Amino acid sequence: MAEPIRYQVDLTERLHHLVRVHMTVPAELADGGRLVLPVWTPGSYVVRDYAKHVQTISAVDADGAAVALTREGTTAWRLPAGDRGDIRVAWELYANDLSVRTNHVDDHHALLIPAATFLCIDGAEDRAHEVYLPPVPDTHRVFSLLPATDQADTYRADDRDHLIDSAFEVGDLPHTTTEVEGIPHTFVWAGHGGAPELSRIADDLAAIATVSREVFGGPLPTGAYTVLCAGWDAGGGGLEHRDGAVLQMPVHTFQDPELTARFQSLLAHEYLHLWNVKRLVPADLVRPVYDRPTHSESLWVAEGWTAYYDELLPTRAGVWHPRRLLDTLQSTWARTRDTPGVHRQSLRQASHEAWIKHYVRDHNAPNVMTDYYGHGSLVAFELDLRLRAADPDGDGMDAVFRLLWERHAHDPVGFGEQDVLDALAAVGDDDLADLAETRVATPCLPELDEVVATVGLAWRTDPAQAVPHLGVQLRESDTEVVLAAVLRDGPAWQGGLSGEDRLVAIDGRTVARGQLGAVLATYEPGAQVTVTVARGPRLLTRPVTLGSPRPAPRLVAAPDADASATRAFERWCGAEHREVAS
Repeated sequence: MAEPIRYQVDLTERLHHLVRVHMTVPAELADGGRLVLPVWTPGSYVVRDYAKHVQTISAVDADGAAVALTREGTTAWRLPAGDRGDIRVAWELYANDLSVRTNHVDDHHALLIPAATFLCIDGAEDRAHEVYLPPVPDTHRVFSLLPATDQADTYRADDRDHLIDSAFEVGDLPHTTTEVEGIPHTFVWAGHGGAPELSRIADDLAAIATVSREVFGGPLPTGAYTVLCAGWDAGGGGLEHRDGAVLQMPVHTFQDPELTARFQSLLAHEYLHLWNVKRLVPADLVRPVYDRPTHSESLWVAEGWTAYYDELLPTRAGVWHPRRLLDTLQSTWARTRDTPGVHRQSLRQASHEAWIKHYVRDHNAPNVMTDYYGHGSLVAFELDLRLRAADPDGDGMDAVFRLLWERHAHDPVGFGEQDVLDALAAVGDDDLADLAETRVATPCLPELDEVVATVGLAWRTDPAQAVPHLGVQLRESDTEVVLAAVLRDGPAWQGGLSGEDRLVAIDGRTVARGQLGAVLATYEPGAQVTVTVARGPRLLTRPVTLGSPRPAPRLVAAPDADASATRAFERWCGAEHREVAS
């Protein structure tokens, strides 16, 4: 068996946000070997240039003599040619960027994301990688997504991809472990305070795990699952890993019902990735390249379909009331419907261009792009309901996922879009597969007006929402109201306003946080108003003709739903139809 790549991690300078790493490169790989620090991490499709956090780097040979490293580009170093035996490389990282994709180390905890931490050596992709990571101080504990070895404080990855697709959290941190079908599931809270109710979180995790497994059938595809959750002042997000996830939520999440629901949805999203993406892998992502973008046109499946289930699974698990599921779906529909970019960029394009559009947005982004998460989830919603219309007692999209799993789980070449279309045709028919191809290849919206009746639902518009619209997206604070985006061809666009303009007044009436809707409600559609904005150092006043109302429709229980529809509703979301108000 080939010698593993070995690392040692030193956290003794954590008070200064410093991490020191030593790597032993076996002699047969060290001769002219190329060392690379990834520029991105799986699941987050944007170049992050982790090498910018490298403070120092050096190397010595087996005799302790210095070895010169030659820089190649911004993220790689070349070892010199010649037989010098094993080479020991040492580097220091500055780790003070708390997110699910980057490192953060201080006196409280150490979150280490392998893509941002470990140099890799070309030619060792299939070798085991071992990480020696002792806790500091002794009262702290290491929580690793990699399995421990028989050696103290040492964790082993099967290969390079396994290493990169894991994470570590170190600290004296609240945590809980529960078993699901004999598999330990651990939740770790790395927030400052926040008072998480660990028993409730464990129950939610177990319930979500159970209904997730029911989608795919068979045993859970992991021997252990660990959630590392950092709590911070604001923000949130998640990143899936092969056997766990890293989450970030505001520190007061568990004291706020809305944030708690968001956390539960995020937990469901990342948990479903155990199957979809991590073991049912898009072909382009089977063997990713880490020093440059690895494009995939299938993120509408990898993330969009997963986003659809992160709303369904908490409902099926009894964690959410079905009303919250419908509210989330209708919010996604309203947001997507009102995004001009949905008619300019297809889901396939959005997937491929994630690296330059989705994660790197500016104020014009809504006009040129669509969101493969939200938009993709709505396409999954439509396909699911069409399948259930054809077979009210069937499993809809669950059956498609299950078939994909049976055909392509752990497939060494992954799955392609045609495989997805074939599964849709097998569960539904060729017409459904053709419809899916159209939805993915063409910039367009799904058709949801009539199909919701399949599960006993209907759209209802509240006349009270009939307020003229300005055609903008806002970013508000206590000190300013900013036009975060001006939607193409809308009233503000036609009036000459621009994204990042700061809204000052309408017809001389100042507009503060939360007041725009009330101000617009005093006008009739088609009325011309003067809008005053601050653009950089200038004040501008522009005439704007207000647009017709675009009220957000609400999903409600159809009062005339028949037994077939109510039965389909219950099979769809696991709740009784009568629980939803009409």
